[in-house]
Amino acid sequence: MTKFEKENQDLFIAIANILNTKGANIEMQSDWDYWRENGYFRSTNIPYIGGGYYGGSEGFYFRAENNHFGISLDELKNSFPINIDGYKFECVSINEFEIDDDRYWSESVGFIVTKDGKNILDN
Repeated sequence: MTKFEKENQDLFIAIANILNTKGANIEMQSDWDYWRENGYFRSTNIPYIGGGYYGGSEGFYFRAENNHFGISLDELKNSFPINIDGYKFECVSINEFEIDDDRYWSESVGFIVTKDGKNILDN
């Protein structure tokens, strides 16, 4: 987890909520404490946030809950850019569901975050 993620968790929650409102089913983190107490999982309001490199720029990605977002990938891509509190979230990657022998990869959307035209993760 990057320092930016830790300090700006509310931004990622807001982006996930915006995308969920548009029909995208974003994977949320599991509440492990609840599982230990009750024996089953429940989701938090915090999206799963992955990290990646997109054309040489460091960024983030969200995965689809249950492998598919529930809206077309074009609709998802067209939901960007999203501007919140001076940060611009720009879609840089869309990946389809993929299966290979005994493994699978959920649909995902990759994005970079810029402020004043600069990627917030670039030093």
